[in-house]
Amino acid sequence: MRSTNIKGPIGTIHIIKASPPVTAAESEALPVVFVHGMAVSASIWEAQLARVARTRRAIALDMRGHGDSAPPEDGNYAPASCAADVLAVLDGLGLDRVAIVGHSFGACIALATAASAPHRIIAQLILADPPGDFTKVPAEVHEARIVLYQRALETEDWRAAVETSFNEALTGSRAQTRDRILAWLAATPRDCLCGMYRGMFPFEAVDALDRYLAAPGTLVHAIIAPSNTFPFSLHILRPTLTTTTIADTGHWLMLDAPEAFARELDICLESV
Repeated sequence: MRSTNIKGPIGTIHIIKASPPVTAAESEALPVVFVHGMAVSASIWEAQLARVARTRRAIALDMRGHGDSAPPEDGNYAPASCAADVLAVLDGLGLDRVAIVGHSFGACIALATAASAPHRIIAQLILADPPGDFTKVPAEVHEARIVLYQRALETEDWRAAVETSFNEALTGSRAQTRDRILAWLAATPRDCLCGMYRGMFPFEAVDALDRYLAAPGTLVHAIIAPSNTFPFSLHILRPTLTTTTIADTGHWLMLDAPEAFARELDICLESV
């Protein structure tokens, strides 16, 4: 694997690249781009990069404000703005078509990227435990849960609120996953965490999914944890979205069950 930097809309974007031994067949295989979620970095995909790079190019980004990528000076972590970073990487690497794997908030970024440029991600979009569409939450629930959480993020107790949220998402995770995610979380600045939450809650994920699927030849699959059964989950709002559930995992399922997750990736990527 190799690390390099690419110039993006707001500054440096750090990426990790892995490539297979070049053969005529493998050189035509669609590259895969991995997009991580909140508080982590491209290194969360190490096992998947190694697996995918057996047969095709694999790239993982440090999203803005994470890892070695530059943070936005204006605090803008909206999925559409982060999507511009993904497209900058595709341009910088000269990639016309790719498959994208996005986890958690990274799934929102992947959806925003795909909706804005379906011709670039026309073959496959893989959503790893996507957070759903919070704009579809009933008004009373939005007021009681989301608004209160957003208010907590603006107080001195913001980190406790975020830690509670992450611990809920870690339900069902392995101890090693819990330790790794909480260590990453502790090292993530407030501007980054709160900025991503501000970007996620108003993101119209269903609309982005519909716009992407309106383009000919597009394909989406979700790989989810058992807990992803909310009324606003994407596969519940759009029952035609095919899913695979990986048992005995929490939200960071690629860490909890790397082999099972890799097998699902292989199945999704068979035709591209």
